[in-house]
Amino acid sequence: MDNYTLDTAAAKQADVIFSKIEQKGKYIGQITRAEKVTSKKGTSGVDISFKAETGETADYLTIWTHNGEGKQLQGLNTLMAIMTCLSVRELKAEDGEVEKYDKDTQKRSKVVVPLFKSLMGKPIGLLIHMEEYEKTNGGTAWKPSISAPFNTSEFTASEILNKAKQPETLARMVQALRDRPIKSGYPAAQQRSPSSDNQTSSGAGGSCADFEDDIPFLFNMNTLCDTMGQPLSLWRARYGKVLSVVQANKTDF
Repeated sequence: MDNYTLDTAAAKQADVIFSKIEQKGKYIGQITRAEKVTSKKGTSGVDISFKAETGETADYLTIWTHNGEGKQLQGLNTLMAIMTCLSVRELKAEDGEVEKYDKDTQKRSKVVVPLFKSLMGKPIGLLIHMEEYEKTNGGTAWKPSISAPFNTSEFTASEILNKAKQPETLARMVQALRDRPIKSGYPAAQQRSPSSDNQTSSGAGGSCADFEDDIPFLFNMNTLCDTMGQPLSLWRARYGKVLSVVQANKTDF
């Protein structure tokens, strides 16, 4: 090619090809890894790696679905919502090779692990917030966590199941989205610089008191209402449809 014209949008993308998601917001991309995982105490779930269309990535977006006794956790709702947005009716784990980030070597390497391949390689949107967590070697850092999924037309799971004609819920959820500082239900007053160290497992749904020590805080509607400084009843009255997204049901397509 003999001539080039400056494309500022393309220039900005050069900075994010190998960067990690460090800001809350809505992202459209693909799940590049959906690994069947079990915690040290028997809690089971799906560990997700996600790559946005713009190049940013997020690893270890873990959704815990059942505790060691087989009891359903709130994270199951998030998984069902992801399946809805991808039009997947059933998940079956099978071994496959994927690239996985190793937090010890700080490099990606190919590994063979049990995968839910029907979740992978398809366009999907994720609404992501940042959570602060305590690092094992001391101090704190920030990591991305899934608030809710949506499809590429910005319909949420409940809107898909209810056959909504126009997407409306996502815009309200974006407006309500907040980052979550550690040991507090309220947004940090000061500005923070999220760490790129986002390899600690996270999830969606549930209550802190219900889980084992090796599972970090899981997102639910009560904590969102705490974050906004409003009672659940008032938030439900204003944004009733949003509640059904985070607690998406299992109705068939």
